[in-house]
Amino acid sequence: SGGANIIFITEDNKLVTPKSDSILPSITKRSVLYIAENYLDLEVSERPVKLEELKDFKEAGLCGTAAVISPVGKIFNGDQKITFAGGGEEIGPTIKKLYETLTKMQLGIIDAPEGWLRKIK
Repeated sequence: SGGANIIFITEDNKLVTPKSDSILPSITKRSVLYIAENYLDLEVSERPVKLEELKDFKEAGLCGTAAVISPVGKIFNGDQKITFAGGGEEIGPTIKKLYETLTKMQLGIIDAPEGWLRKIK
């Protein structure tokens, strides 16, 4: 089994991620939160997220080591369907910026924060 951490973007471009003792800490999620706050000037909050508020988010994505960030287009809850930007076919604009910034750092195209990358010989 495995998992990914979910991130949401609000209508006013704030990043929200659930805070839960049952979600494992993730280096990728920590990196995404850091980039959101320090490179894209987004307000970031880690807090409990209620099912009822999912409809209020405009973008959603799953982050983890392998895919970095994958878009979430829809969440189904019984008969209820909540749709986010791109509908799962493409990534929302804010999450796309997060993805591009992190992958460019990983590839050495833009400078990463001190200590993030190590050259292996």
